[in-house]
Amino acid sequence: MKIIIMKNIIAIVFLMMLLLSSCSKTGEEKSGADVNSDSNKISSAGIKESGTEFDVRYEFPRKIFKIEKEDVNGDGNREIFVLSVLKDTADKFSSYYNFDMIEVFSLDREKEKYVKILTDTVDYSTEINFANLSDNKDKLIFIKTNTGGNDPIVSEGMFVYKMQDSANIEMMKYFESGSPEVADIGDQGNNVLVVKDQFLGVMPQVNAVSFVKEIYTLQDNKLVMSNEKYPEIYEKKITEVTEEYNALKRKVESGMQAMDMSYPLYREAAEIFVNYYYKGDTQGLRKFWEQEKESLKKNIPQDEYQDLNNFISKALPTVKNA
Repeated sequence: MKIIIMKNIIAIVFLMMLLLSSCSKTGEEKSGADVNSDSNKISSAGIKESGTEFDVRYEFPRKIFKIEKEDVNGDGNREIFVLSVLKDTADKFSSYYNFDMIEVFSLDREKEKYVKILTDTVDYSTEINFANLSDNKDKLIFIKTNTGGNDPIVSEGMFVYKMQDSANIEMMKYFESGSPEVADIGDQGNNVLVVKDQFLGVMPQVNAVSFVKEIYTLQDNKLVMSNEKYPEIYEKKITEVTEEYNALKRKVESGMQAMDMSYPLYREAAEIFVNYYYKGDTQGLRKFWEQEKESLKKNIPQDEYQDLNNFISKALPTVKNA
């Protein structure tokens, strides 16, 4: 009897120990889940710059994508650029962009801390870059954007900012499209901002003519279109396309038109048109049209000829078109 009682007591104690262990384990797991849940509700980053601690936090669903540091106004202190994204709806998980907001913090030497000097929405942004334009020593802030799609000229744009002083950053210009790029395109050794466009006319998107529409330089703290300062860009393209146009015209007039050519003569003529026009060379455009309009009228469909004629009518309103 005593043996049975002892066995029962041992079994009860064993069961109680199992229950206590299970409760303790459940409590620990719940506590861990709470910590993870809390951490998921905050996206934060702490860094040290210029000997000063800096910390930024966002409540979920806003997430920090990247933090960049750059001295854009040449005062010896690097500004802090926090790029973040709000992922609260299905479309916000699209892979063609990385962030949709920028916040900039500048060092306040008197207070010995970083203070926010800019918060702005920059939807569909992919990357941030810093560069000088023209011969200005201060760096501009370039934020590339992408709204999705297969054609970069249509889908890629840009926000451009300038730091006016240690407490002020302003947006200088926004390009919705045009695939803007900072490049040194001339022989002057200075960066410019190049923006492209497309000529469609009567053609489908796949046959569109791409060209340099605008070239910007920085003048008196403003972005100024300066196509006339870089004529060589347009001259080079006009020379190349004119050679193609003349070679194709000889084939067309001799009955040797290539079967795989899309919109022959019309497309080449349109590309010559837009490069003359955005170069600002109306005299060259007029000369080419007067020289080629009869051949074009004879060798391309009526709708294509009429479209070119309409372009000339708008670009050169004084010209009497046949």
